[in-house]
Amino acid sequence: MSGNKTVASVSFHSNHNLSMDVDEVIGISMSTPMKIAEGQWFCEIIVRSANGTLAVNMLSDDPGKFAFELPDFSGKPPEE
Repeated sequence: MSGNKTVASVSFHSNHNLSMDVDEVIGISMSTPMKIAEGQWFCEIIVRSANGTLAVNMLSDDPGKFAFELPDFSGKPPEE
């Protein structure tokens, strides 16, 4: 039986950006924010693809900062 193997690890600090391309996306989900300490909240975004799963673990001082804005899927042009 073969185990999971780490093929990449990424770290970044404030004022840096990270971009990742994910092919063959199957689904995207977000956990419910959880309070882990006074003034500290945790939330996770999971991106599932045909090639594997990407987890983004996030910390914030306010659970409202994890708000997720859905795009407009109506196909109608935006109103001006």
